[in-house]
Amino acid sequence: MGRMRRLKIKGEEAWYHLISRTVGGEFYFNDVEKEKLVNIIKYFSKIYFVKVIGYCVMSNHFHLVIKSELPSSYTKQDILKRLNMLYPKRKDFSDEEIKKHREKFSDISEYMKSIKLTFSRWFNKLHDRKGYLWGDRFKSVLIESGEALVNTIAYIDLNPIRAKIVKRPEDYRWSSIGYRIQFGNKDKFLSFDGIFNYTEKIEIRKYLSILYQIGMEERQGKGKILLNEKSKREYKVSSVLKNRIRYFSDGVVIGSKEFILNYYNIAGKLIKKKERKAHKSSISENIYSFRCLVN
Repeated sequence: MGRMRRLKIKGEEAWYHLISRTVGGEFYFNDVEKEKLVNIIKYFSKIYFVKVIGYCVMSNHFHLVIKSELPSSYTKQDILKRLNMLYPKRKDFSDEEIKKHREKFSDISEYMKSIKLTFSRWFNKLHDRKGYLWGDRFKSVLIESGEALVNTIAYIDLNPIRAKIVKRPEDYRWSSIGYRIQFGNKDKFLSFDGIFNYTEKIEIRKYLSILYQIGMEERQGKGKILLNEKSKREYKVSSVLKNRIRYFSDGVVIGSKEFILNYYNIAGKLIKKKERKAHKSSISENIYSFRCLVN
C-alpha cells in the first residue's frame, strides 16, 4: 500500500494535528524517555515557526497540535536568533543560508524530522541500540481553528484517561493539560491561539471545564464552553471524545463543512473521487472531515 499524501498549506497560517508512532507499536518510552521527548519538542518549537497548542507523549507514540505561522512574519534577526540556537559555534550566516532556513523553519515536515531524528539518536545511544525507532512517516491532519481545534486538543489530552493511566487528565505529566496545570505553562511554551482570547488563567479554567464536561455530558445533558462573551458563541464538546476516534489521526482535514469544501480547491486531484464529500463527524453537527488522498 502506498503512503498517504499530506495536505500542507502555504501562504497562510494553519493548524495541524501531528502523530508519530514507534516501529511496530513497541512500548519503548518510560518516564525518562517521555521527559526527553518533551524537552526536544520544546527546543525545536523555539526554532521553527510554530506555536504548540497541545501535545501528549505516550509509551509508543506522541501527538502534537501546532499552529504553523507565516515565514514572512519573521525578520532577518528572528532567523539569525534561531540559527544561533541551532549552531551555537557559528557566528556568520550568508543571506542565502538565511533565505534557505526561513523556508525550512516554516516546514512542518522539517519540524517533525528534527524532533524525531534528534530523539531517536539520543534513544539509540542511551539503550545501545541500532536501527529505526519510528514506524511509518508521521501523520498530519489539517484542523480548522475554533470548535474542531478545541475538540482535537481535548481528544489528545484524554489519551491517558482512555489508557487508564490516570483518573484526571491534568495528573498526567507528559501532556499539554498536565504541563499547564503542574508547571503553570512555564516559559509560555503552550498557546491557546485559535481557541481563546482571554488571559491564561481564564483560558485554563475554561479548557478544564471542557475536559470535565465531556465526562458529565450524558448525566447533565450539557457539553458546551463559552468562547466569545460578545457573540455568545458556544463550542460543543462530546462524550464521544472519551472513545478512540480514527479521523482525528487518520483523516486529512477536520472542520466545518465550508472549511472542508474550501480545501477541496487546494487539494485538487489529490482527493480520491469517492472521498470528494464532507463526512459528518460523530462529535458535533458542525464538524466534518475528509480522509484519503491519492498516493
